[in-house]
Amino acid sequence: MTTTPEENHELQKSTAITFRERFPATEAIRYTSEGTISGAGSWAANGVVTIAGKDYRMIMGPSELGGDPLPAPDSLPPTRSTNVHYSDGSSEVLP
Repeated sequence: MTTTPEENHELQKSTAITFRERFPATEAIRYTSEGTISGAGSWAANGVVTIAGKDYRMIMGPSELGGDPLPAPDSLPPTRSTNVHYSDGSSEVLP
């Protein structure tokens, strides 16, 4: 099942916000795919997350998270902001 570019952007943004809340040391999130809805009905996209200068390949969605093992959320100091690069080529900085 596919989603529109607008839906993908909104899902990527909400997922990035949720990820940053769970992992406040996140420096950057770069989505490498638009994202799709699985047969079970959940949306997810591939991406690369940078925490403390190290990149982690992830599968990220509002109700799904998988990929490389991440550092414990409370093991690193939080960043002031997170750069998010969306699969549509746009980007923004989350405070």
